[in-house]
Amino acid sequence: MTFKNFKIHHLIKYIFFWLLFFAVFRLFFVLFNHNDIPKGGWAETSLAFFYGLRLDLSMSCLLVFIPFVLNILQQFFNHERLNRIGNFYNYLAIIFVSLLSIANIKIFREWGTLLNSRALKYMLYPKEALTFISFWQVTSLISLFIFFSFIGIVFYNKFIKNNPSTNKNSKKLVIELLIIPVFLFTAARGGIQLSPINESSSYYSNIQVNNMIATNNIWYLAHSIIEAGDERNPYAYSDIKNAKKITAGLFKTSSEKTPNILKITKPNIVFIVLESWTADIIKRLGGEENVTPHFDEISKDGLLFTQMYGSGFRTEQGLVSIFSGFPAQPNNSIITTPSKSEKLPSISIELAKKGYQFSFYYGGEIEFANMKSYLLNSNFEKIIDKKDFRKDQLNSKWGAHDEFVFEKQLDGLKNEKEPFCSVVLTLSSHEPFEVTMNTPFNGSEESERFKKAAYYSDDCLFKYFENAKKQAWYKNTIFILVADHGHRLPKNRDMNMPEGRRISALITGGALLDSLRGKTVNKICNQNDIAATLLEQLHMDHSDFVWSKDVFNPETQEFAYYSNENVLGWITPQQNIVFTYTTKSVNTIQPKTQKILNDTILTQAKSYLQTLYQAYLDY
Repeated sequence: MTFKNFKIHHLIKYIFFWLLFFAVFRLFFVLFNHNDIPKGGWAETSLAFFYGLRLDLSMSCLLVFIPFVLNILQQFFNHERLNRIGNFYNYLAIIFVSLLSIANIKIFREWGTLLNSRALKYMLYPKEALTFISFWQVTSLISLFIFFSFIGIVFYNKFIKNNPSTNKNSKKLVIELLIIPVFLFTAARGGIQLSPINESSSYYSNIQVNNMIATNNIWYLAHSIIEAGDERNPYAYSDIKNAKKITAGLFKTSSEKTPNILKITKPNIVFIVLESWTADIIKRLGGEENVTPHFDEISKDGLLFTQMYGSGFRTEQGLVSIFSGFPAQPNNSIITTPSKSEKLPSISIELAKKGYQFSFYYGGEIEFANMKSYLLNSNFEKIIDKKDFRKDQLNSKWGAHDEFVFEKQLDGLKNEKEPFCSVVLTLSSHEPFEVTMNTPFNGSEESERFKKAAYYSDDCLFKYFENAKKQAWYKNTIFILVADHGHRLPKNRDMNMPEGRRISALITGGALLDSLRGKTVNKICNQNDIAATLLEQLHMDHSDFVWSKDVFNPETQEFAYYSNENVLGWITPQQNIVFTYTTKSVNTIQPKTQKILNDTILTQAKSYLQTLYQAYLDY
């Protein structure tokens, strides 16, 4: 592309050049990894070329940005050197994309993952890396790299670089230079939706290799590098071996049998993940009056957890905690890095071994924070999100309000084969709390709007259970209601403190033992304990869920963890402590039975966080 007398169609041709380049490498990726494609699955695999377009376009626009900036400079400083710099950049980009894409093919064959930041570290040890590859493979890969680089440069020189252009008047030039940056920015972020594009936009299949084929490997690598940052553990407070030993001791239990809470051994399972349902809106948990009156009634027919805490403060962290039993990290969400999250255990993966069918219902954008990739990797076969609702039902900023999501799930379950596991993720109680229902809370204050939204969700929940109880499958079903995280509202809590992290959690349904209805579980626990607790009730192995403990086992130790970028929180029957990272000291002690800081409890908390973050780094 010449950098004189700029024309829009040259930019479009340049973007199409990169789209074609990525498509060619995707084709070679398919050919090299054809053995990983299931027999009869080629039709589904071919869809990768379609589903990969959004990330390809995003990466193409990022690659075009520097030439565009150089072109702007060329309009004011008509110097041949700028033209040479632009062409040199493009040659270099072609070479690097070719090199990384060829390396990606080999890495996937060896590791089963796309080229990422961890793989790049092997370049620091070329001698060791070459021991895993034969001479002819090295020769073949180098030959392919040279071939693609050569073809790419020739194609660029013929169709892009030497493309003639005509002079433009200054008015049209100004218009183009105003429009094009907006286009490049919008396309690079994947559109005008709420969340920027991520790898989830390419995920469409329960067959992992198809998702890898569709994902732009350059985009994936860049994201991996950004997310990786400094791989040193910032929470290394002691020798890691000692920290692991202390942490392992927290999860030790006796061989005493866990009491059963279910009528049947293979029930249907419905998870209702409640957006921001802090304990502060539940009267039976000491919360405010009349915010969720129906939940209070429903809880009288179930088993209510009074001391469950969310480890994180974002929905994606809550999902991983609930379904993979993996607590939140202070400064990131593992779900946003598919190369790590795809290695996590999952309740759904385990239940699949018992013949369960899986579905996930959400009224918003399932690609947000890479939730889609996580769910597909976790064996969810049916995923319903914003695009599956009628336009008139998309009456929330986020998408469809809870009433329509509950309605669609109940309708979908009519056709589900038992046993099934279905998940509903609510959204109406998320900011900006824009429900239209008349409630007792009609003030303009933020806390009032939050209570209004929670009241609406509670009403939707009541109607949902009224209809669910009429279904034939209800008597064989347990419902696990749990919040994704706590919230500072409605009491304007300090989210560094335990009170804002206590969440709503309830087990109910026809499959629950009648003797437990209206009872409470008062053990201190985390939402990531749900995984081990549920699998134990189903008489299934949960040894892979090393961060999850069986709450119903009489010998299970009581503690809960939470964190954010500022503090580590640790909750025990003796005392609650809040440890601040910057000062490396406990700035808050909430005495229960012990008023003076218990050094053993502090050591356990720090060891837990250190070991957890190391596990995150090692994934």
